[in-house]
Amino acid sequence: MPIFEYKAIDETGSEVNEAIEAQDAGRVAEQLDKMGYFPIRIREKGASGDIEIFSTKKKVKQDDLIVFTKQLVTLLKAGVPLLSALEALVEQADNETLKEIVKRVYVDIESGLSFSEALGKHPKIFSDLYVNSIKAGEMGGALDEVLERLAELLDHEQVTKARIKSAVRYPIIVVVSLVLAFTALMLLVVPKFIDLFSKLGVDLPLPTRVLIGFYTALTTYWYFVVGALLILAIAFYKYIRTEKGAYQWDMFMIKVPILGPLTLKTAMSRFTRMFETLNSSGLPILQTLEISSKTVGNQVVGKEIERATIGILQGQGIAGPLSQGKIFPPMVIKMISIGEQSGSLDDMLMNVSRHYDTEVDYAVKNLTSMIEPILTVGVGVIVLFLALAIFMPMWDLTKLAQ
Repeated sequence: MPIFEYKAIDETGSEVNEAIEAQDAGRVAEQLDKMGYFPIRIREKGASGDIEIFSTKKKVKQDDLIVFTKQLVTLLKAGVPLLSALEALVEQADNETLKEIVKRVYVDIESGLSFSEALGKHPKIFSDLYVNSIKAGEMGGALDEVLERLAELLDHEQVTKARIKSAVRYPIIVVVSLVLAFTALMLLVVPKFIDLFSKLGVDLPLPTRVLIGFYTALTTYWYFVVGALLILAIAFYKYIRTEKGAYQWDMFMIKVPILGPLTLKTAMSRFTRMFETLNSSGLPILQTLEISSKTVGNQVVGKEIERATIGILQGQGIAGPLSQGKIFPPMVIKMISIGEQSGSLDDMLMNVSRHYDTEVDYAVKNLTSMIEPILTVGVGVIVLFLALAIFMPMWDLTKLAQ
């Protein structure tokens, strides 16, 4: 019977590393459950080393994090101690990965770490924005209020992403359908016309020769075409994962027509909302800007925020350094400046955020109507090209017959 090594957390919250004999990893998990242990990892020990058989790796979605945050806010506002609240959330969590992480956070807090330090050990789940907001809430004694703001921020971002995805879904469906229809036409209809034209032996016009070239590439060299497209896609993905590539891609997304203004408005809404959340939590202004630059979701805007911190260190305020760049709209600069002068920066930031929320909603609602003319023109051009490629030789034949 194989031997399995496991790592688990017992009822006292201590970590256990032992070995056990069982038929498979599932049986090990059942035995650990009966013992009151929470499994973190189960491995079968083989001749070539340890092979991981069981590990809880289900992805924690944004929805899971939002629900967790909202539930934690409710419990803390009801006067439930943090550890008791986390213990209750472990029992209620549907996502196994989140349940595992909350249990680890619980153990770390019991061992003497703060809540923010315990969350910081899981950066893939809890972002810098999340962890530092919690840290500010702990320092200011307003953890429940900070969590409530975080829940609103996460919820707002989720809704915005859902709206943008919904708006671009129709254009994507149209483009994919058009590509499929064009491919089907090339493979099923065009070959019959090619045979007809080759038998007639007439000089073919340019559109027809181009169409035949497409057909030849699809049928004879399809593996080269697919390979080249695959290589280009992988190279593009790798490039935009680099710092320079990510910056240039984000700059393109800001400058491109139609989507560019929407991208910038979304970034401004995100920046001002995060800035207001962190600043009102009591974080120092430089730390607030540093976190905002890393989590704003756009490298170009992030770099502008980083540059602004140099001017702030020199005592130039916030609005002045931000205005030296070319990314931040004048309205954002003006509102921040008014907020600095009047001592109501948080209120101004929230007003700017709400303004851009409205702008984003309007842009998203009108995105489909703006893209539709482009799609219509694109479809018209393709149909015209196909019509000319197929019917022009026939017109030439008609003239010759006369």
